[in-house]
Amino acid sequence: MIDLELLQHAVMDSRDGISIADAREIDTPLIFVNPAFERMTGYNYDDAVGRNCRFLQGGAIDPRQRGVMRAAVAQGEGFSEVLANYRKDGTLFWNELSVSPIHDENGAVTHYIGFQKDVTQRVLLDEQLRARNRDLESAKRALEELVTLDALTGVYNRRHFDSRLNTLWKISTRAAESMAIFFIDIDHFKAYNDHFGHQKGDEALIDVAQTLAESFQRGSDFLARYGGEEFVVVACGMDRQPAGHFADDLCRRVRDLALRNPNAPSGRLTISVGYTVVTPQPGMAADAAIKRADEALFAAKDAGRNCARSAPAPVPTVAVAERRQRASLDS
Repeated sequence: MIDLELLQHAVMDSRDGISIADAREIDTPLIFVNPAFERMTGYNYDDAVGRNCRFLQGGAIDPRQRGVMRAAVAQGEGFSEVLANYRKDGTLFWNELSVSPIHDENGAVTHYIGFQKDVTQRVLLDEQLRARNRDLESAKRALEELVTLDALTGVYNRRHFDSRLNTLWKISTRAAESMAIFFIDIDHFKAYNDHFGHQKGDEALIDVAQTLAESFQRGSDFLARYGGEEFVVVACGMDRQPAGHFADDLCRRVRDLALRNPNAPSGRLTISVGYTVVTPQPGMAADAAIKRADEALFAAKDAGRNCARSAPAPVPTVAVAERRQRASLDS
């Protein structure tokens, strides 16, 4: 049996706060606090005894923690929580509170003994680390955006387009799904810049990019600034007929922006669109499809600009080999 005097010294000399509450009384008042409790909270023995320990909460407590503690008390069980508490002078400290029930010979809870540890420094350090991690995550996201997005227009950049196209090409190859590729160029853009200045030119680029982005909003659509005043769009699962409608509609949408370009024949800012529709297959290269869309863009330029032109459907390499084999057999 432990010596009671030794036990008393241990409780009174403990560096952690120790308190005892009477569960048999209304509102479970404190009937004992040790000196460490007094030092931690600023409340002396007479201030604390006779009151429920919730006075340390300053009238505010996390609803989740309240639920945990009430459920434990209702079940006659202990609990451990880190609580925001307030000293007598009103300063905040973080209290790691562990509470254990004391039962009589019949199993009824007669008292609760609480152990309080001031963990303010630990909590503040954890908050600083979490804040630093949030800052790092924000910086990481910002860096990722710098790597993938065009700084002026906010759409994807050429580098990300090249990487994403290869992924989409492989997916479409496995799924035997059609893919439309649109090359878009702003007509007479140098003349626009010369007349209005580069600031207005940048604003026009942003307006055109926004218009294109609003036109292609499916999850399978991918828009990027290819360079200068050129944009490129990949639309997976789009066949030739809707691709033609989309290309014509893009020209109309940009015309409807009604941006003046006095040095252009139409008197307003317009675009030319070249597009191709392919069904990627083994042996076909994405670069070849890009080249065909680019050639279609030049065809639109030659046709007077402010219009869309398509490239003929490419013949898959596999189909070419089959044709050659049939021709050799026929001969």
